[in-house]
Amino acid sequence: MTFTSVERRWITATMEAFAHEGAPGLSPRPGEVDWLGTVEAMYLASNPRGRLGVRLGVLFAGLAPLWTLTALCTLPGLPLGRRTELLSKLLYHRWFAVRGLVLLLKLAASFALLGVRAVRDRSGYDRAAPQVRKRHLPVLTRAVA
Repeated sequence: MTFTSVERRWITATMEAFAHEGAPGLSPRPGEVDWLGTVEAMYLASNPRGRLGVRLGVLFAGLAPLWTLTALCTLPGLPLGRRTELLSKLLYHRWFAVRGLVLLLKLAASFALLGVRAVRDRSGYDRAAPQVRKRHLPVLTRAVA
């Protein structure tokens, strides 16, 4: 088992706060993104230092309402909007370690979103780049004096 049941709840609560499921626009549909599977894959593919970073990020995010004195609960105990607000603030925290670890989790959320074909289709991410007409430099046909 990669993560404990508590860590799994914290991971899901964190990932959902980065991209609200079921919201209008390009947001994922409920159940469409495998948040936990992506974080586990990222964890398993990491070296020991990277694994430590993922675990610390989950710990920092999961306990953020307590250590920031926001609420007397862990992250899953906050409503979705307050979770998003808190994580946004942590991305600009004065301590580099906090900013970096929360950004690592946001990166995992991005991987999870882009791993779903339907999300990429709705966003136009895989759309072919427009063809750009190549310009050639002018060629001199006579000597310039």
